[in-house]
Amino acid sequence: MTFGIVRLYRASDPQKAADVTNNHLDKHNRKNAYIGKSITRPNVFILASRYESLSQKQEEEEENRNANLVGNLGGGEFLNITLIKPVNSTNPGKALNSNSYLSVFGGENSDVRKTVELSKKINEIDGQSLLDKGIATIQTVAITGIPMNTTFIWHAIETHETAEKVLVDGITEFHSEDGLKIIREAIPLWTTKNRGFFQTVRNMG
Repeated sequence: MTFGIVRLYRASDPQKAADVTNNHLDKHNRKNAYIGKSITRPNVFILASRYESLSQKQEEEEENRNANLVGNLGGGEFLNITLIKPVNSTNPGKALNSNSYLSVFGGENSDVRKTVELSKKINEIDGQSLLDKGIATIQTVAITGIPMNTTFIWHAIETHETAEKVLVDGITEFHSEDGLKIIREAIPLWTTKNRGFFQTVRNMG
């Protein structure tokens, strides 16, 4: 049972927050955590953790509390915390292992189930081609949250050069015409659209 928690954190002291978190994860030999820093707001981090069981989550949370992890970050606030599940991935379990950048698109959605089905088709058409170009794709669906009808598409990008092209031209530049047809069908299902672009601070794995 793979699930995750995604946290958006605004740090008062970004460098301290990154260093303290990295040191804590290293101390406990955590391989299931990803950290990215917003390229537009360098004090905002995306913190993603992957769990295989509730017991693993509880054990790691206890380690965090015992170490007073949040209290040692130097101040800040969590902007959002969501429990999520991965539903579509072109590189299951490894997409965030080696990427240098992360682009995240999504928000509230009027038909999450249909969006999941369409995203699966897009991956079947273009997933391998994007992987060959250094872009892994993950779709996540919210399990908890306010609102809960949210889904996000994550693009884990290997290189600086590819990240620049995705940032300026958009991910559609990497898709085939068949893939774009389905993307055009899926986009209107998002009733709110958000995008974040992050530079990797820590990879999973």
